[in-house]
Amino acid sequence: MFPRQPGAAHQHDFFGNTSTNAFSTVASLTGKPTTCSRPGDTAAYWAPTLLNNGRRVVPDRVIAYYRTSRIRDIASIRPFPRGLKMIAGSSTATASNPQPTRITNWNCGDGVDGTAKIPSSCPNTPEDPLRLRIEFPNCWNGRTLDSPDHKSHMAYAGVGGASGCPKSHPVAVPALSLNFRYKISGPLSGVRLSSGGVYSGHADFFNSWNQRVLARLVHDCLNAGQVCVSKIGDAPKP
Repeated sequence: MFPRQPGAAHQHDFFGNTSTNAFSTVASLTGKPTTCSRPGDTAAYWAPTLLNNGRRVVPDRVIAYYRTSRIRDIASIRPFPRGLKMIAGSSTATASNPQPTRITNWNCGDGVDGTAKIPSSCPNTPEDPLRLRIEFPNCWNGRTLDSPDHKSHMAYAGVGGASGCPKSHPVAVPALSLNFRYKISGPLSGVRLSSGGVYSGHADFFNSWNQRVLARLVHDCLNAGQVCVSKIGDAPKP
């Protein structure tokens, strides 16, 4: 949101491409090291920092899922174009105007479903930590790699019960969702996001994948009806 202005935004945690900063371009990101389990996944991912009573909580695991969400013709799914930027979720969402849980939700454990409101507590077990899930739009307008709000050039498939992408955004791309798992349990009354409250979950994506690797992943995985996983890493930088 504030390129070339380091420190202008609320605090974020960065994942994937280790060179990401306020001055990043697709050229500067290309070919750089990554914390992802897939060596070709050199994309940049970031999200607001989680705070517990004012102290930063580092995710102990972040997984990127690449799916075929609500795309009937899975053979039509194409790789993200090089340099695509997008934001999922809203930093201005509130309790009176929450986001759809399809886009952003909280849960204890690793399930897909969750609620807009953070749970009051999570069980004190390794299997049920606090989890935040954010789903990105998977339909592209086919023309622009970005837009002023970083959202308008993208859309979600299946909105309003329709199948596939809307005519305004006809190109199906991978349905990316990020799952952040935090080693935090017990009462969660002091937990909030650096962007404000617990309803403001959002995440950013800047495509600097190795395009040949990404194309192979889409062909071998998504076009075949499978779910692809990229473990993003355990040591994000603030």
